[in-house]
Amino acid sequence: MRIRTIALLLILFGTLAVFSPADAQNAPEASERGKEVYEDSCAHCHGVEGRGDGSAAENLLPRPRDFTRGLYKIRSTEAGQLPTDQDLFDIITEGMPGSSMPEWETALSTDDRWQLVAYIKTFYPGFKENETPPKQITLAGKISYAEQSVEIGKELYVELGCVECHGNVGRGDGTSAPTLEDSWGFQTWPANLTQGWTFRGGYDTEDIFKRFIGGIAGSPMPAFEGDSFLNFGLTAEESKRLIELENRDEMTEAEEEESGKFYEKMDAAVDIALTIQEGGEVSAADIQTYNDAMKIVYEKSWHLANYVKSLMPEKRPEPAIGNNVLRSQYVQGALPAIDDAVWETFEARYFPLVGQVVIEPRQFNPTIDGVHVKSFYNDTEVAFLFIWDDRTHTTDETDENTGKTLEDALAVQFPVKVPQGPTAPKPYFLWGGRLPVYLWHWKASMPEQVTELTAKGINNAEVQEVQGELEVQSDYTDGQYKLWVKRALKTEDKKDLQLEPSVFVPIAFSAWDGSNGDVDTKRTMTSWYTFVLEPVPSSRRFVYPPLIAILSVGLLFGLRAFVQRRNSEEV
Repeated sequence: MRIRTIALLLILFGTLAVFSPADAQNAPEASERGKEVYEDSCAHCHGVEGRGDGSAAENLLPRPRDFTRGLYKIRSTEAGQLPTDQDLFDIITEGMPGSSMPEWETALSTDDRWQLVAYIKTFYPGFKENETPPKQITLAGKISYAEQSVEIGKELYVELGCVECHGNVGRGDGTSAPTLEDSWGFQTWPANLTQGWTFRGGYDTEDIFKRFIGGIAGSPMPAFEGDSFLNFGLTAEESKRLIELENRDEMTEAEEEESGKFYEKMDAAVDIALTIQEGGEVSAADIQTYNDAMKIVYEKSWHLANYVKSLMPEKRPEPAIGNNVLRSQYVQGALPAIDDAVWETFEARYFPLVGQVVIEPRQFNPTIDGVHVKSFYNDTEVAFLFIWDDRTHTTDETDENTGKTLEDALAVQFPVKVPQGPTAPKPYFLWGGRLPVYLWHWKASMPEQVTELTAKGINNAEVQEVQGELEVQSDYTDGQYKLWVKRALKTEDKKDLQLEPSVFVPIAFSAWDGSNGDVDTKRTMTSWYTFVLEPVPSSRRFVYPPLIAILSVGLLFGLRAFVQRRNSEEV
């Protein structure tokens, strides 16, 4: 096997690859218990024979893993290697964020999870045929997270072509993103690198580095292997110089000669890598050339991992409940427009979205993770800024099954009448029922318009005859929507929500990703959350400080006069 041969040669010549004995396989022998647990917990998605064709498979994206192929996405092992038993155990335990694969730590005992590992391995004969444990990726030579490393990684992100799939700022909106397929021909999407909590296999720098070196088997995400790595065999400086030369319209004769030498050096390194993977003879000098080239690959991978880590918050934002409830900030004068810098002065509140699975058609594979919201109000109006990530800007696709138009959209839901107190009943969160809801419905095809609706059920919404004077601005840039809506606090329409400070108001959201087939009830959504217009600051706060200051000064002067008078009397 290619990687086994390379690893053996690296070890024999004392190279930089160091493999840990922690790889030792820990799973027990396959048993009836493992089969029983698999059929009860896993076969519905992965199929009885492990082919990824269970009864639920057609509704899932990405599709369940076909265990018979031996291609595992998340591993601690090098490209072309099988996962360790611990890798399989960890995935079963922790699940696959951003997919339908749940974590089984609480539902299955430790022993049952190990039994599952043993049984899953029976689907692919390669596990039994492997006489030696799979080789783990070495983390030796780690480059610590630092601003300089992040800047280097940012350049590599473009240089290595990551931008083509993951987009300019990593939101998974690259030009190639809509065309990607996995090894089974199913559509797959690049990760949104700004949402580390959705990374399968973890989002620490070490985890990200492993995805680069090992690749994600069965997906379009390649391993950073020598013979296919950009400018393999060149130093970082040489690679930078070659790119500089290639970007010129014309080169001098000396520059063409310089460029040719770079290509000769790369060709030699690639030939050595191919010879190694084919099992051919290589000299000690060739091994040294290969090691030097791979050292550069590892260094660049660490820089790139540090850059990717910089794109995400340290942890997933907390939902907008408790201390994180959405609070509209009071301002005097005009409310800020969509591009006003004042929006950056405070943190948005986060409303996580989930697939609607109550009513057909259901959405089992949501692609919109959540919506972030900020708000300001003044004496007469309120403005909201809604922000959410969507990999594609979709306005006019057609659903092949229903013939309906697919497009991106957002709906903001309020009760028509605000419940009086926390225990008062709210409308049904699926767009109301006996108690109606008031909705703002925005569509990407009409970016400067919001339609007001009244609904008494998810399939029972009507456009209001009288549309309020809502001001709307929107923007789509680098895989992210921004929607700004401004409305009067009070209106004359009884179907509208009426707002006043210090009153807690229920709020909920629905979002549609047209490229994901979202239409009608097939959408992502939230249940009820809450927002409030912060109390108007009292004018007394401007009176009391100077008044207290004046009284304090007066008291000091009075005390001074008293002391002077007393001293004079004693004399």
